Amino acid sequence: MANIKELPELQVFKTVLFHCVVIIALPVLSFFTSKIFIFDGLLGLNHVPSNVYSAAVAILVLHVALGSFIYRAYFDDQSKTQTKRD
Repeated sequence: MANIKELPELQVFKTVLFHCVVIIALPVLSFFTSKIFIFDGLLGLNHVPSNVYSAAVAILVLHVALGSFIYRAYFDDQSKTQTKRD
């Protein structure tokens, strides 16, 4: 009976861990990617405007990642994890 209870807890842990990694890694990656390839490389902006625009992109990506976590937490279907009790 312990395995039935641990399975949903493991799934919740995996989901939260995935979203934590996404919330930490995606804004950092999007900052440097947009700075190097888009704002410095493609558009040829100076150092300070490039950093400001890259930070804005990172903030936007962070909000999307947080929103997806909140959406998943709020609208997660609990009927899949419930077990039948006799």
